[in-house]
Amino acid sequence: MIDCVLVYPIPSQDSPAKGVALSIFYVGSMLEKEGFNVEYVDERFDSPQRIVELAKDNPVCVGVSAMTGVQLLEAKRILTLVKTINPKIHTVLGGVHPSLLPLQSIVEPYVDIVCVRDGEYTMLDLMKALKNNHSLESVDGIVWKKGGEIIQNKERPLTNLDDLPSPLTSKTKRYYQISAKAGQIRILSSRGCPHNCTFCFNQVYNFRRWRPMSVKKFEEELNILTRELDIKFLMLGDDSIGKDMTRIEGICKLLRDRGISWHTMARCDYMTKDLTQMLDSGGCKSVIVGVESGSDRILNEVINKQYRNGVEDIRNCVRNVAHSNISGMYSFMCGIPSETKQELKMSMELADWLKKTDSKSRIGFYVYAPYPGTPLYEEAVRSGGFEEPTTIEGWSKLTLGDKMSGNRQPDMENLYYIAGLTFRKDKTAQNFPDWRRALIKPFELTASWRWRNRFINYYIEKPLVKSLIGSASTRLRLSEELSEKDNNIL
Repeated sequence: MIDCVLVYPIPSQDSPAKGVALSIFYVGSMLEKEGFNVEYVDERFDSPQRIVELAKDNPVCVGVSAMTGVQLLEAKRILTLVKTINPKIHTVLGGVHPSLLPLQSIVEPYVDIVCVRDGEYTMLDLMKALKNNHSLESVDGIVWKKGGEIIQNKERPLTNLDDLPSPLTSKTKRYYQISAKAGQIRILSSRGCPHNCTFCFNQVYNFRRWRPMSVKKFEEELNILTRELDIKFLMLGDDSIGKDMTRIEGICKLLRDRGISWHTMARCDYMTKDLTQMLDSGGCKSVIVGVESGSDRILNEVINKQYRNGVEDIRNCVRNVAHSNISGMYSFMCGIPSETKQELKMSMELADWLKKTDSKSRIGFYVYAPYPGTPLYEEAVRSGGFEEPTTIEGWSKLTLGDKMSGNRQPDMENLYYIAGLTFRKDKTAQNFPDWRRALIKPFELTASWRWRNRFINYYIEKPLVKSLIGSASTRLRLSEELSEKDNNIL
């Protein structure tokens, strides 16, 4: 008998990402360790029929992890389907979004239980209670329904990462094989972030706490991965690698000694000459850096990045990375509440400077999304530019084109695609390999022209661009499914 089915819905319609779904694998490995029979579904790779077949086996529980946006609508579809097949199955919604809005999420008719924040020990206690027909009142970290009443249990303390089993198990290995083949194996060395950026979910979700895994535990995780898989490249899925030089040096040594190159995330003000050189000599090939804006006012007064020298800290970071073998991926936000047209222009000018200073730079412009509970979210609501959704379906429509922070938002969506086609040739090559690059090449050329001339309005090419990228993502996903079935991986 299946005890629990854990599902990772399709996160977006235009992403080629094939990283392992750690949000469900960490939870599942804890349940497996304690003897529960767990099955997994990753909708990026599994047939839609798999959910139907598993639900028909009448598992005790089906849990879905979801982030704010498109993934929520997929979660609704999955849990509604499960309830249609068997209304007695306990449905659980977890992940970032329901953790930020548990009381709003629990009112949905297809959700029985909301798992708030870290799910490993919460789901373990929940499964023990459900299997033994015990009351859920003693399960910390959940919001649930008892008859017509909504009950919010006591919060559970954040988890110590050293206490968790490896998310790689005999059942999750097949998904790891897919990620390894794509060069997108993800591993965690920490959770959370100690900083106070007003737009970031970490303020609410992790209470501004950075929780590092010890180097010893990281070595254990790494040994399990390298024993089971042939790994040449790893992605550290941390929100930030931190600035503990001794710890980072230990991680660098472990990866360097195994001949593994890797990717991580860091703040601009962390990327000093010493840290950049340490990462470079440790085999780090790529770093994502949250630049956010070219305006000191936006950085210091609006989003509170706490860069002591404002934009100059960003420039110093880029200079350091430019003199290394590391490829910097610099992430900007646009459509930030109160951002002026001149400040957006300053961001675009900074992006040009980044590319000129370091030709290896990859640059992305992403539309600001208001995460519930954050200070900037409250500001977006107060300003009247953002109409707060009240349902999961409403939050699922929080996409690039929605009016989140003012009437410039459609132009911000334009900028997302224009900047992507101009500066992210690596991602375009993923979506359009070989001869298929010719399909998108004309739109790369027009995007570069638009960028140079700062002409982001009236993006009449956008529908075709979105259609091509969506079709490419679907094609890649389907070809991956067929390939893995042929190789008996799935």
